[in-house]
Amino acid sequence: MSIDRCSALHSGALLTILIAAAGWSSAQVAPQSWQQAPPPFTGELTVTATGVATAVEEAPTAVTVITRDEMDDAQADTVAELLRRVPGLTVVGSGDEGKAVSVFTRGTASTQTLVMLDGVRLNSPHFGGFDWSRLTTGGIRQVEVVRGPYSALWGADAVGGVINVIPVRAGAGFGGRFFGEGGSDGWQRFEAEAGWGGKAFDIYASGSDRRGDGTLENSDFSSRQLLLTAGWSFGDRGSRIGVLVQDLEADTGIPFAAPGSPTPERRQASEQTLIAVPIRIVFSPSWDLQLSAASVEGRFDFADPDDPFFTFSNTETTSSQARLASNHRFSDHLFSWGGEWREEEVTDVSDMGTNLDRETVEISSAFLQDVWQIAPELRLLFGVRLDDSEPWGSETSPRADLGWRLSNTVELRAGYGKAFRPPSLGELYYPFSGNPELLPETSTSADIGLSFTTADRRSTWRLTGFSTDLENLIEFDFASYSNANIGTATIRGAELSWETALGRRVGSILQATYLDTEDDLGQALLRRPEWSGSLTLHGAATQHLTGDLTITYVGSRDDVDPVSFDRSRAASYTTADLALAYSLWDGVEITGRVLNIADSEYQEILGYPAPGRRYMVGLRLGVDRPARWQGAP
Repeated sequence: MSIDRCSALHSGALLTILIAAAGWSSAQVAPQSWQQAPPPFTGELTVTATGVATAVEEAPTAVTVITRDEMDDAQADTVAELLRRVPGLTVVGSGDEGKAVSVFTRGTASTQTLVMLDGVRLNSPHFGGFDWSRLTTGGIRQVEVVRGPYSALWGADAVGGVINVIPVRAGAGFGGRFFGEGGSDGWQRFEAEAGWGGKAFDIYASGSDRRGDGTLENSDFSSRQLLLTAGWSFGDRGSRIGVLVQDLEADTGIPFAAPGSPTPERRQASEQTLIAVPIRIVFSPSWDLQLSAASVEGRFDFADPDDPFFTFSNTETTSSQARLASNHRFSDHLFSWGGEWREEEVTDVSDMGTNLDRETVEISSAFLQDVWQIAPELRLLFGVRLDDSEPWGSETSPRADLGWRLSNTVELRAGYGKAFRPPSLGELYYPFSGNPELLPETSTSADIGLSFTTADRRSTWRLTGFSTDLENLIEFDFASYSNANIGTATIRGAELSWETALGRRVGSILQATYLDTEDDLGQALLRRPEWSGSLTLHGAATQHLTGDLTITYVGSRDDVDPVSFDRSRAASYTTADLALAYSLWDGVEITGRVLNIADSEYQEILGYPAPGRRYMVGLRLGVDRPARWQGAP
């Protein structure tokens, strides 16, 4: 699909959603009264931790769930902004808004975190990883982050953990929302959502459009996203056939190739189209079957007519996926078994000619998992998975987790597992550097932690220590002048989090992470700070005023000097962001936010200055804003 056709599709669909959303105020259900909010830290579910809906406090693993309320309080336009407040995660951006953003989980590489949209893999088949700059919060219900080795359940790339982004499904009746915002450096943001749910059918559509001029010449960007969920429910036990569609495109300028070397004509553009059909059949209260089929097509274009050596490149990727999981509940066990199949294809063309011509990899997998409730206070999770592929062979990934409630307020959690990242198609076959003999990168990880929850359930502390040994890391070997499995690394660390209700309506999230990393040369891994953390206050200050204040600290870390290419030290930095929303009346809010309040000068990647202070103001319609943090009943 061409960029022009995609733009027309986005514009028309966004207009349709705006028109539909304009009528929600008389149709939507009235918000809860200000005095009837639920107690904090209750009702959060995760499907990523065990493969089935599980209460977060019952999952025997490290899980963080970012809710829709948190997204609304922060007014965040991308998911990446919210990941900065998750323990164990380091978010790294390439300068201005709209430029590439990577996430490191527990010190592992950005290619070693599996990213999913409602269970559909998003990692690139070309050179791995995922660019977080494009994924907006529009139409998103929650973000689930599980940390630790997860290849036993989810397969490839889940070395440091899994981030699963869950879209909104329509509730009963008709509803919708709209958000328009403008601000510094030509910033514009428009989001619209509308949905309807009946007894048997539901549909929810969202559209978002973001753009800005940036702070430098040729640093402008634009991105658009359409997201749709629909489904038909049948039977009397909750069976459902669904459809998930995402269409995402982005265009951005690249202001310089290296500091002092401006590139006024260098640009990149990307497109991604995802279509998935998830099916859940509930045969009985003790047996349900989950099936899904999905296709993810991507395109990445680079162009710089002023570059004498590399004027363009075009990459097209396709990932076809299918998954089956059968879940059985009997006695004290939740037993799951199933399998996956995935075929990935890459074509890449540049000045050098055709670099990859429909190169393909096919992976078949089978897995088993048992969650055993040995006693009311003791849970064990065992899992194992076999992944097999012709280019790189097979990998077996075991996992075991323990959750032991020592008292009504204290719980011990421990885990052990192996995980892997297979070589990407670019690492296998790209001219000159490719090596078809590559083996997967592998890891062995363990963690142990304690959590303490106060008797009134209003405050929870969690402290976890973790260890990961990485082997067969894929690095460029100058002796053979190609990629080779020659790297190793060790990671030791700890993460601390504290969630509490301050007063009756404001919540606080404090998190800190310590990392001690070392590669096979005895040097720290690049761009992993030894210390990092954040403090967030969010919720309802008054009946009409809600907001979010987040202070983030990132310590000094090793990086590469963009001029000399020598190892260098990036300075630590602290930033603060504030978002406020004032409710004029039910469903109508005036919003404002200030990013980088202190106008700090810093670089997340050396050579790529981060934006200074920015201001945004906007109007938000249709958001149900009951006050939260009312305390336990």
